[in-house]
Amino acid sequence: MKRGPGQPVLWRLDDGEAPRGPHIALVPGTDAPLLPVDLPATLKGIARERVGRRMLAEALGLPAETVEIRPCLRASAQWDRAIVADAGQLADWRTRLMPGCTGMLPDYAALPCYSGVWTVEVSNGIVRARLGETDGFTAEPELAALLLAEAERPEAILRLGEADGAVDSALAERGVPVHADTASLENTDAGKPLNWAHATAGLDLMTPPHAGFDRISARLRSWAAPAIAAGLALAVWLGGVAWQTHDLDARARNAQGDTLAMVRAHFVPAGPILDVRAQVDRALADAAAPDAQEPDALVLFQTAAPWLTGEGIELQSITWQTETGLIASVVLADFAALERVVADLQSAGFDVEQQDTGVRPGGGVSARLHLAAAGA
Repeated sequence: MKRGPGQPVLWRLDDGEAPRGPHIALVPGTDAPLLPVDLPATLKGIARERVGRRMLAEALGLPAETVEIRPCLRASAQWDRAIVADAGQLADWRTRLMPGCTGMLPDYAALPCYSGVWTVEVSNGIVRARLGETDGFTAEPELAALLLAEAERPEAILRLGEADGAVDSALAERGVPVHADTASLENTDAGKPLNWAHATAGLDLMTPPHAGFDRISARLRSWAAPAIAAGLALAVWLGGVAWQTHDLDARARNAQGDTLAMVRAHFVPAGPILDVRAQVDRALADAAAPDAQEPDALVLFQTAAPWLTGEGIELQSITWQTETGLIASVVLADFAALERVVADLQSAGFDVEQQDTGVRPGGGVSARLHLAAAGA
């Protein structure tokens, strides 16, 4: 057989002396068929493999624990074909691998592989077929002829090895060009061989499918004791932090209760206590100037209203406080519009103080205007 692009040395398991250098071991494809499996797209990872193994075992009439599957993984994790083999047989093959072996494949997987092209070889009365990247089989000629008749029609066929009437008749019925060697095929548009790594991806049986997972599990188990100790230390530390936080909360609640009691007794004898600092400041101001005449809030608002409700200005709120006067929260298109409103209010006899001026996330400018009668 002509070696494909990047193909290493091949050796049939137990067939004579193994090559001394790196090589690939081939096992009988009849004992490791590549079968389709219909799985939901929502199944992924280990769950998809477990369900697939159970379905294939049921289809073959075998106990699931005796079956090992190798999903034919490509670019997507949504595989729909897998190599199925007896777990004991695979274990036996792996014990007979020789030094220098870098992989173990079903014999049909080592045939030249082309996209959209079949490779069919007959040797010693056995048919090996590679029907594209994710399909292939090894079978007796009569069964092989039936499988070839039912498979999806290719663009071309590479026919290697011995003649066989049943197989050649099935291939002729497909009505596509049949080439007797790779050179003939590769002179056509269909003859573009896949490199070895691409052609055999997901088909290597040398290591058990969970070998990597088992190594990670063993490593995690070795970290279990240090992780438990660290977890206990963290739990003790968090417990101490929680106790300190609870103690601080209790002290804060006691201090807040004492403060509210003092404010109720000396500054706000009636009504709700909402803002201790503001209400105490107001009580102190009232005590310092009990006879001061408060400005008329309604008159101030009526005077300022034409400039606070005009075109291009949005008045969001208006409040009155004794210590601060009239407070208007406004939204305008830009800073220039804000400056014009401030200038108009000052011309109308107001002292204007801008606070909390800023750009709004959705556009425009917001500000709080503290208004008082000029000279008040």
